[in-house]
Amino acid sequence: MVTNSQIAQMLSQTADLLEIKGENPFKVRAYRNAARIVENSSKDFNKLVKEGFDLTRLSGIGKDLSANIKEIVTTGKFSKLEELKKEVPQGLVDMLSIEGLGPKRIKQIYEAFHITSLDELKKYAENGELEKLSGFGAKLIEKILKGVKQLKKAGIRFLWAEVEKIAEDLKNYLLKFPGVEIVEIAGSYRRKKESVGDLDILVVAKDYPKVSEYFIKYPKVKEIHSAGLTRSTVFLENDLQVDLRAVSKDSYGAALHYFTGSKAHNIEIRKLAIEKGMKVNEYGVYKDNKKIAGASEEEVYKAVGLCFIEPELRENRGEIQACLENKLPNLVKLEEIKGDLNISSELIDEAIKKGYKYIGVRNSLIKRDDIKIFSVLEQNIKAINPQKNYDFLVGIVDKDASNEMVLEAIKKVDFLRFFRDIKNNIEPQIDYDLIFKEMAKNNVKLEVISRPNNLIRDTLIKKAIETGVKISIVSNANKKEELGFIKYGINQARRGWAESKDVINTQNLT
Repeated sequence: MVTNSQIAQMLSQTADLLEIKGENPFKVRAYRNAARIVENSSKDFNKLVKEGFDLTRLSGIGKDLSANIKEIVTTGKFSKLEELKKEVPQGLVDMLSIEGLGPKRIKQIYEAFHITSLDELKKYAENGELEKLSGFGAKLIEKILKGVKQLKKAGIRFLWAEVEKIAEDLKNYLLKFPGVEIVEIAGSYRRKKESVGDLDILVVAKDYPKVSEYFIKYPKVKEIHSAGLTRSTVFLENDLQVDLRAVSKDSYGAALHYFTGSKAHNIEIRKLAIEKGMKVNEYGVYKDNKKIAGASEEEVYKAVGLCFIEPELRENRGEIQACLENKLPNLVKLEEIKGDLNISSELIDEAIKKGYKYIGVRNSLIKRDDIKIFSVLEQNIKAINPQKNYDFLVGIVDKDASNEMVLEAIKKVDFLRFFRDIKNNIEPQIDYDLIFKEMAKNNVKLEVISRPNNLIRDTLIKKAIETGVKISIVSNANKKEELGFIKYGINQARRGWAESKDVINTQNLT
């Protein structure tokens, strides 16, 4: 089975290789757009193709893209990509990520020295060979050497929960410096993606160079990559890259919007602006070369005719159209949770201290007078054995589960949990469209456990809700400190467009 993510990856890689070859920019852009459409779609393209669905009926899917997707799904490969791989070494693709190296310069390097790896590129930059090429001055060589260093650290991703403490510590560290007015962490961290590659920090300060000096002295800095007039980059002890950017107060909103992303969301905002005869960038919104907005995100959105869109929604998954139609969700909040329906029996008193009105205790039949306790039984769907003494039965769907197993379990359980291991890229490969329809029909809820490495995909939460499935956001805690995990489940649910009405444990007992 080929997933949407795998299809998108093949299309995106095709765009990269075409760009290096110097192909028509419109063709390159078409493949990039195709990758984005597939990646962000709530439709299961594998299922659609196998059912013979006409993909061109979907927005953004033309005849050529339809044929490409069908080939990938039916064969597991993409002949166009395979041909390009034979022509373009992977090392050249990696070089595209280096500032100052576009496809033309990469082609120039390759034709001159037949360099095919980052290590070779570094060697030729250091020994002076690259400087012999036209246009390769000292500044570009410096960028290349810095870029190689960054790329060797790139690809490392951290769970959002893993960087949360250090991100907030860095923010507080910077706010202590005299003259610093605003510090905000942007990027995927602000959008609360389940994992992040780096941290983008914006700062409004009276004397940025002094702030930069203070920043690079942060105790957990392992390596200083750069310390410029408007941007400084360091690597921390855990290899996390942190970029600090100076922002003027009158451009703060525009910069925050730009660096929060996502890239796909920002592109759509720029398109809207162009339609209205305006331009949007990290410095502001401009009309007739006059700046008309930029101090706050709200005024940036207002200038292009939109309401404020929460950071978690900015993935180009329909949020802009929803805003135009006044249909944006009122996202669920942590403080709306009235009970945690999956905790260990040892944590009952701690749950009461948190103010919960009710709880679900795992694999125990404990009852108490001071709080309503639901008994929760967990079982893998391969060995379902319902027991009448328990209030709720949670079926666990692991990576080896089939559609048939899940459909059979739906007849017996109250909740389904889809196991996922984010770091090892493990999750069930099943037909979620079919499964969610049956869950809605049988009133089976989706259990969203909040363990940072086991969060179900936000796109699946969105799909479940759109299908009519209710969700339960639980900590799955075994220890006192794990009760706080529930905020990570809230983050993921918000990215999945969940409102309070979609979450059963925001409701009062009736």
